[in-house]
Amino acid sequence: MNNEFELVKLGDVTKIFAGGDKPQEFSDVKTGEYKIPIYANGETNSGLQGFAKIARVNEPAVTVSARGTIGYTALRIEPFVPIVRLLTLIPDIKRIDILYLYYYLKLHRQTGIGSSQAQLIAPEIANRTITLPNLSIQKSIGKVLSSLDSKIEINNKINAELEAMARTIYDYWFVQFDFPNAKGKPYKTSGGKIVWNEELKREIPGDWDSGILSDLGDIQGGSTPSRDIKENFDTNGISWITPKDLSENTGNKFITKGEVCVSEMGMKSASLKTLPKGSVLMSSRAPVGYMAIAREPLTTNQGFKSFVPKKDYSTPFIFYTVKNAMPEIINNASGSTFKEISGGTLKTIKICLPKKEIIKSYTAKVESIFDRQNLLEIENQQLSELRDWLLPMLMNGQVAVCEVEKAVNEKMAIAAEPEVTYEKSSIVKLPIPETKKSFAKQVLAGKIMSLFREEKEFTDIKFQKIQYLAEHIAEADLNLNYYRKMAGPYDNVFMHTVYSNMKNNKWFEDRKKNFKPLAKVNDVDKYYQTYFSTAETKLNKLFNLLKNASEAHSEVIATVYAIWNNLLINGETPANSKIVKQFFEWSTRKEKYTQKQIIDTIKWLKDKGFEPTGFGYLIKEVKK
Repeated sequence: MNNEFELVKLGDVTKIFAGGDKPQEFSDVKTGEYKIPIYANGETNSGLQGFAKIARVNEPAVTVSARGTIGYTALRIEPFVPIVRLLTLIPDIKRIDILYLYYYLKLHRQTGIGSSQAQLIAPEIANRTITLPNLSIQKSIGKVLSSLDSKIEINNKINAELEAMARTIYDYWFVQFDFPNAKGKPYKTSGGKIVWNEELKREIPGDWDSGILSDLGDIQGGSTPSRDIKENFDTNGISWITPKDLSENTGNKFITKGEVCVSEMGMKSASLKTLPKGSVLMSSRAPVGYMAIAREPLTTNQGFKSFVPKKDYSTPFIFYTVKNAMPEIINNASGSTFKEISGGTLKTIKICLPKKEIIKSYTAKVESIFDRQNLLEIENQQLSELRDWLLPMLMNGQVAVCEVEKAVNEKMAIAAEPEVTYEKSSIVKLPIPETKKSFAKQVLAGKIMSLFREEKEFTDIKFQKIQYLAEHIAEADLNLNYYRKMAGPYDNVFMHTVYSNMKNNKWFEDRKKNFKPLAKVNDVDKYYQTYFSTAETKLNKLFNLLKNASEAHSEVIATVYAIWNNLLINGETPANSKIVKQFFEWSTRKEKYTQKQIIDTIKWLKDKGFEPTGFGYLIKEVKK
């Protein structure tokens, strides 16, 4: 060990204690009232067990699982409640950096004591030792490692948004049948012919056909070479994928390698076939439904039924068509010990077959999304490998942090990634029937209420402005009826009925602007998913950005958006000078703002991907 490191006991540099009982009052879902996470031992979902009203730990801490998955380490920055003996370590910030503590415990995973049922206890772990360099070096080590993890997290968020976009476009084209018609308009919405298909027992576009999954590609299984013959496996052989490999690939769309590779001898002995790049892998047992796309040629064990695309059917189309058919695939699986879908049964699952030119157009539209996801996954793999290599080297003093900081920053190109942009054509028509528009408007308001109601500046003005922005950014025609009022766009009917509607729905009650949740408050999220799931990514982004924003900031954003949108509806170019001029002409109330605030807001809307599209109707003048 480097002589600049000192050996100390964990109990001398951290406060350690075990979690207690779960609070009697808690919620399984996060609400405005129940928003403090409850954590127990376990890795799944980071040990999350619900949400409480009051935190037991208000300082940044590191937790270590004491039972079950012993040693699992997590960094907890926000207030939380530890339960079921979960160990919490709060660092003495004058002696140990929290990031250094976290990464040290990740590297040196703690083990339990006890012969019958191993566990970790606070007094015992307090006597275990940790090696510490001086505090400034600790902070530098933590910064280097956390910057790698931050970059990975950013990539994961971008990938999740890309996935939502790709899936949304598929649903828009092949589930809602609003693919572009010959004039570039949404087919079904624009009156395209829809007919009943007797084979599928549902309606489909008039010139589409019914088919089966085997129409998409050759469905191939796999097998396992004898493990008794070592020569069947070779580290330099072809990748051999198992369902376990896919379970560990969760969150990724592509896969290159599994835990082991098979040799040429193993391929021949087990009569394995090589699946080409672009094949769609689907686990057919234990469990049914894991999916991935082959990044390179590979093969699988017998737990798969994989699709090798046929001509005219692309990998992206097959991937989502199989995923879309998954409920029926699982429903047709059989077996007493574990469910399995046979190749014969899988081949007969019925699907809708679009015209080839529609599939070709769809593929051209989403290929760049798939390519970007692939590159992001590869980059994350490289960053993870770099982090895992650096972790022991830095912690053991084998390499100086100053030697790697610059190299790591250059490797990551640490500048922020550009935000995912949303084309107007990627917005999907929300599944809201004409007769449910008024109720869906209440649901959206209920969601906003649940997220913002405890903020001091959650005034009627901020509430109305968020509602307006959400409706327009999601392109939700919820009986839009906005007028031009002093503080910005205002729906008089909505604001005069929203609180009574929430009380009647048993969601929230307005007690002098102290909004209390009622018996059916959890219904809000259920209805929100029903009506707004296709716009959830954009709405969540909006809500997160406006969290704790001032009333004034919300007013400026909504007013600038409304002016910009009005210009587009009128067919005018939304020049900055026009928006600024009309902002100050909106009402005398706007005189308190500056031109710089307006220009900054225009830039903010562009940077965040919230540019108006001309959706909706002109803001009306107040009736005299």
